[in-house]
Amino acid sequence: MMDTCTRRKVLKMIGGLGLLPTASVIAQEAGRAELRIAMQDLRVELDPLHPRATALVSFRVLESIYDKLFAIDYQRGGQLRPMLAESIEMLDSTNYRVNLRKDVRFHDGQELTAEDVAFTFGAERMLAKGSPGYGVGQISFPSMSAVRATGRHIVEFSTKTPDPVFAKRLTSYGAGIVSKTAYLKAATFDRWARAPIAAGPYRVVEAVENRYIRLEAHDGYWGGRPPLKTIEFRMVREPAARVAGLRAGDFDIITTVAPDQFDVLTADNHLDVVGGDTMSFRTLVYDSTTNEVLRDPRIRRAMNLAIDRQAIVKGIWRKRISVPRSHQDSAYGVLYNPDRPIPRYNPEQAKRLLAEAGYKGAPIPFKTVGNYYTAELIETQAIAAMWRAVGLNVDIQMKENWSQVEDRLGRGVNNSSDGTYYPDPTASFVSRWGSQSTFQRSGYWRNDRFNELETILLTAQDTVERRGAYQEMLDIYDEIDPPGTVLHSLGEFFGKRANIKWTPTATGLMDFRPGAINP
Repeated sequence: MMDTCTRRKVLKMIGGLGLLPTASVIAQEAGRAELRIAMQDLRVELDPLHPRATALVSFRVLESIYDKLFAIDYQRGGQLRPMLAESIEMLDSTNYRVNLRKDVRFHDGQELTAEDVAFTFGAERMLAKGSPGYGVGQISFPSMSAVRATGRHIVEFSTKTPDPVFAKRLTSYGAGIVSKTAYLKAATFDRWARAPIAAGPYRVVEAVENRYIRLEAHDGYWGGRPPLKTIEFRMVREPAARVAGLRAGDFDIITTVAPDQFDVLTADNHLDVVGGDTMSFRTLVYDSTTNEVLRDPRIRRAMNLAIDRQAIVKGIWRKRISVPRSHQDSAYGVLYNPDRPIPRYNPEQAKRLLAEAGYKGAPIPFKTVGNYYTAELIETQAIAAMWRAVGLNVDIQMKENWSQVEDRLGRGVNNSSDGTYYPDPTASFVSRWGSQSTFQRSGYWRNDRFNELETILLTAQDTVERRGAYQEMLDIYDEIDPPGTVLHSLGEFFGKRANIKWTPTATGLMDFRPGAINP
């Protein structure tokens, strides 16, 4: 375990890693492109703490609007990289001091100070029960107990208990810094969320429900002049329509390209497909509380054993993505277990478990919108066929929206994904399946031992202890009392014009900061 003094030195070292625009970016300021992006869905609530913004489509838009205190540099082995902060110092096991970058400007030209940072994480916005962002705040920052400005550019954070990944949490979802003054001027939280003032490379111009979100360059951006003049995200639900629009020149980038469209796009010399494996996970969710059939863990174990994940990756994804060793990623370092097997495929054992459980063919609803995730409908159909092959009576139910999918009445199985925002299981495994997750709080599943181990993973300073807790949680997740399952990595593919030099981030997001795109 790293002692406090050593940890302090390591954390302060990141202050020397500047995040400055490259010379090539500075040299091309004469003309800037207007980027048009077609996405499968849009949420016009643009504050990351808004409950409607907790979706992958929102994460991709908000990446251009908000900057955080720090980021993760995956090109340097997952190191912490300064953004709006210059350094972080661990004062003791539960207190941290952050030194802010000076002369950072919000979208409205006002200076960003420690008061804005303290307000962003503070009681009025997320830390107190009843505040607008309390729900998301408790998922992303469960240990935080207090935040205060101790100087114009100095902020101090306190945690309720030791938190081994607190610094990484400041890179997580919900950590984008907002203007206190602008926030307090808004009439309501919903009004604010549609036109937030932050410090990222682009500012919000207009957001129209079910149509588009338009951003323009924030020329006062601390990290250099943004490379794009404007970005327009357009909602185009049908995958085929997004592909047709890209081929016709209506869009510059499209999201969620299905594998069966790869050849269509790459056959055109003017187009390209980028992306692949991400650090996130494509999953299934089981309701073992309200669904009487799924209350028996043997049924859920049988369902997991009946899924041939390698066949899905080979047949649908053309081997462009992979099946992880359970809900873990090698970027987790010492917490990762390279010897844990990938989820097993054993249909005969699945049949034996169903017989042992006395399953008599009761229907199990499988709700889906069909086109939110890449290849969602064909995967849903393939998985349902595998389940039927072992004797499960699966009823695929097409829904118009996510509210209908998540309606407590008639829940059974639904598609999902677990985003990873920093390289540690607390970022996706705990936030998605843990005691404070929407999953448990909405009554899908609960396991007391799992939640006990979660406390160790969240608070233990010793990595051996954390690893042991995490691996036992995976045993519960995979074999003992599965709340769902990992299908494969969250494969994310984007179509684009070939002359645009850009790739998605390791977490499947879209970064258009200086140096990240050459349009």
